[in-house]
Amino acid sequence: YLSSENDVIKMIKRITYISILILWGCNTLVEQTTPLEGDFYIQDGWLAFTSRKYDQADKHFNTAIETNDSGSVVHFLSLVGLGWTHIYKAYLNQETSVNGFVKSAGENFDHALNLLSELTGNPIDYSDVDNLYAGLALQRAYFAKQKSANGTGWETTNQSLSDTVRILYEESIEFSKNLDSTFIFKHDFSLIFNDIILLRIGNYILLGYMDEAVQEFNQSDFECEQIVNEETIIECLCAPSNGGVCPFDQ
Repeated sequence: YLSSENDVIKMIKRITYISILILWGCNTLVEQTTPLEGDFYIQDGWLAFTSRKYDQADKHFNTAIETNDSGSVVHFLSLVGLGWTHIYKAYLNQETSVNGFVKSAGENFDHALNLLSELTGNPIDYSDVDNLYAGLALQRAYFAKQKSANGTGWETTNQSLSDTVRILYEESIEFSKNLDSTFIFKHDFSLIFNDIILLRIGNYILLGYMDEAVQEFNQSDFECEQIVNEETIIECLCAPSNGGVCPFDQ
C-alpha cells in the first residue's frame, strides 16, 4: 500500500510539473504574440527620436495611439511625442508649406492639450506637461512664420501681420508662460528654458510689443553691451539668439 501511495504522489508531482511547463510555454507564446504595452512603444519612440530616426519615432508613437484606449495617459504621451517628432521633421526638412509637419504637430499638441484637462485624476509627470507647452509654443511660432512667408510677406514690423498670424504669435507667448523655469527638453538637452524666453521676446518684437520685449529681456539672464530699450532690443537679442555671437557684428 505504501509503495502504491508513493507512486501516486510521484505521479501527481509529474503531472503538476508537466502542467506548469505547458502553462509557462503558453504564457510565453502569448507574451510574444500580443502587442506590447503602450509605454514600451512610447519609450521606443523617444529612443528613435534621440537617435534622429524620426520616421521610426513616428511609427512607434502612432502604434501606441492605435493600440491603446482613446483618452488614456498613453494616448496623451503619444500625442506629445508625435507632435515633437513632426516639429523636428519640419526643422530637418526646412519645411515652408503650411500643410505639412508643423500643421500636423499642432493638431497632435492640441489633441493632447484637450486630453490634459480630462486627465486630472491620472498621474502625469510635470516634465511631460512642460514638453507639451514647450511644443505648443514652438509650433505656434513656427506656424506663424510659415503662414506669413506664404502670405503678403513682412519684415519686423507689425503692420502687415494678418489676424491669423498675430493670434498664433500670441498663443505661442501664452503657452510659453506655462513652462517651469527649470525646463530642459530631456530628449534634446540643447533645448532649455532660455530658448523659450528668447522665442517669447522675439514674438513680442514681431507683434510690436516693444515694452514687453524689453521688460522680458531685462528680467532674464541675458546680457547686452548697450542699455536695453526699444531702439536696442533687436540688436541685444541677436547675440543670445545666435550662441553668443551676433552674425551682424562679424
